[in-house]
Amino acid sequence: VVSDSVWESREKQQQILQMAMVEHLYQQGMLSVAEELSQESTLNVDLDFKQPFLELNRILEALHEQDLRPALDWAISNRQRLLELNSSLEFKLHRLHFIRLLAGGPDKQLEALSYARHFQPFARLHQREIQVMMGSLVYLPLGIENSPYCHLLDARHWTEICETFTRDACALLGLSVESPLSVSFASGCVALPVLMNIKAVIEQRQCTGVWSHKDELPIEIELGMKCWYHSVFACPILRQQTTDSNPPIKLICGHVISRDALNKLINGGKLKCPYCPMEQNPADGKRIIF
Repeated sequence: VVSDSVWESREKQQQILQMAMVEHLYQQGMLSVAEELSQESTLNVDLDFKQPFLELNRILEALHEQDLRPALDWAISNRQRLLELNSSLEFKLHRLHFIRLLAGGPDKQLEALSYARHFQPFARLHQREIQVMMGSLVYLPLGIENSPYCHLLDARHWTEICETFTRDACALLGLSVESPLSVSFASGCVALPVLMNIKAVIEQRQCTGVWSHKDELPIEIELGMKCWYHSVFACPILRQQTTDSNPPIKLICGHVISRDALNKLINGGKLKCPYCPMEQNPADGKRIIF
């Protein structure tokens, strides 16, 4: 629920919605549809905005075709940044390529042994997994599918590598794994039944004044752990993100505001919560860390 004053105009509101739709289509790989919508809505979508989505979808399409080369090239070129994220993407891509060689049977044994040199940089963190793969070579003449290592040929490895690439690439590019539009839609589906029930109760009891602010909900709605994304807290009073010098403070009543907001609300040595009528001592507020 957003106040109408947030929007500069109806045209601005429509433009933001259209941009969210275009971003969603790019992220879903529906590039031609996104281009068509951009043209019909006269949106000026910069190439720098499109490029990450184009690259991401190009590599994902290759992975769906079981072509590892584009993903490997991307992971190698971004190796240092992936390491900073504690990502194991490059190792998993090399492992999957090794497994493909194993699936080729005894004719691929020498090639598999030669390719195993790619595991050397990952030996410290993935020693056990490397040992399993090297141990599977003993059963190569009999067929890996008939050995204790048959799990290496599970087709789910391809699904997992697509998910790992999407997650790590989005983190590296500063993108969310799910588009903002899909997240908003899913959250709305969860919240709407509750809001409809609240609306019915308010109308039945004729207490419409209880919902006096358009920019906030009358009650808190639990959306589930899936919608917990980060620990950033923005003060609902000052509309500013909290910092180390202006941390979030939990009041006795349970409401949370920033320290700067708390100081502004002190009157005569007392503090009245802006969300409920409880009056309290400002010193009783506790700093919280998300």
